[in-house]
Amino acid sequence: MVSQHPDSTPEQSPAEESPEQEDREQSEWFYTQRGETYGPVSSTELRAAAHLGFLGPNDLVCRKDRGSWIVASKIHGLFKKAR
Repeated sequence: MVSQHPDSTPEQSPAEESPEQEDREQSEWFYTQRGETYGPVSSTELRAAAHLGFLGPNDLVCRKDRGSWIVASKIHGLFKKAR
């Protein structure tokens, strides 16, 4: 789903989020991929996009209520760690 992105410009931030915390807050997210912005999606949908390979660790994500973009790999627990 392509949608309007939040009123911020994509930039990287060192902040790390926790998907478990996001679920409790029922957060909505946007993500960018190949120049397109998608969302809003729920935390569950964001994790599914990562699990299915639609969202990569270097793609940018933005929580709707925060407005700052971060690299998806900074989201704690979003991607499984390599063994």
